Amino acid sequence: MNFLLILDSFKGSISSAEAANAVKSGIGSGEVIPFSDGGEGFAECIEQTCGGERICFPTFDSYGREISSYYLRIDDTAVIETALADGLMTVGADHPNIIYARSFGTGETIKKALEDGCKKLIIGFGGSAVNDGGAGALQALGVRIIGGKGLTALAGEWAVGIDLENITPLLKEAEIIFACDVDNPYCGENGASMVFSLQKGASEQTAVRMEKSHRRFAKALLDATGKDISEIPGAGAAGGLAGGLMAVCEPRIKSGFEVLSELCSLEEKIKKADIIITGEGKTDKQTLMGKLPMQVTKLAKSMGKRVVCVSGTITEEGRNLGADLYIPLSHGEITAQMTIADPVPYLINAGKIIKNTYEV
Repeated sequence: MNFLLILDSFKGSISSAEAANAVKSGIGSGEVIPFSDGGEGFAECIEQTCGGERICFPTFDSYGREISSYYLRIDDTAVIETALADGLMTVGADHPNIIYARSFGTGETIKKALEDGCKKLIIGFGGSAVNDGGAGALQALGVRIIGGKGLTALAGEWAVGIDLENITPLLKEAEIIFACDVDNPYCGENGASMVFSLQKGASEQTAVRMEKSHRRFAKALLDATGKDISEIPGAGAAGGLAGGLMAVCEPRIKSGFEVLSELCSLEEKIKKADIIITGEGKTDKQTLMGKLPMQVTKLAKSMGKRVVCVSGTITEEGRNLGADLYIPLSHGEITAQMTIADPVPYLINAGKIIKNTYEV
């Protein structure tokens, strides 16, 4: 029996490769493909597949604290993961108020890669701790947000205009690919603020406030660039960071799944496997909107393969994924907090369940 393990990272808990290897140890066999849909672990997964050099440098996290981050360089291509400088994993439990979170670190990463001579950028979106609509990243790239009385504003919330005079010209010269697996727009009921900010700790009142901020910032960017980002599918990724960047460059949009699938010849590996194992921290309604387990299941099922979903938590809606077997780590007396704190034993046990189910 040939097992292929393609798990996403369990956000805030364990990486894709670590999770898959833990399940593999419970089964006793299998091939692991480290994977990411563009969010947390995206650069590391590409590094494990294609090699490359980590270019490390000092920058700031979402709350302005000094950190060390990196981008992955492969020849003249930079792989940039927004979760590295502006991710939930980076700030951990210490994120006081999403209103003050800024995507400045990601902007600095993009600028450094361009100044280092990279001609192609692959930017993975997801796992972010921000919902600033890309304002911080644009400021790092040289954009000035004009507030009341002509003063410089810190966020889109106070934007009355945009000054693009000092934006780095290298941005226009580079080939840019956005690896993004959500189609949420910048604004609206399914936009960044009304969907993703609530998942990052915002209250409903704060989400409404940030929705107004995004609409204001989108209008200022439209006036400055002629590009309306408010309804573009995918512009809401990473708290609207994708949309803010879309306003000042011309990216090609590809799913993170597609980018990594091509690099690791995923279709060929699925064809050779008997059972595909996928999963993530929480499989729910969001998963069905195109996240990694959904993409893996859809592809595997198109080839007539059996699929097992191993996730920290699996909701009733998540069980519409289409898998043949669902194994939630948290159930009964085993709480989500327990599996987040130390997931490895539970993942190993999930592997043993798979082994027993399929009589390896």
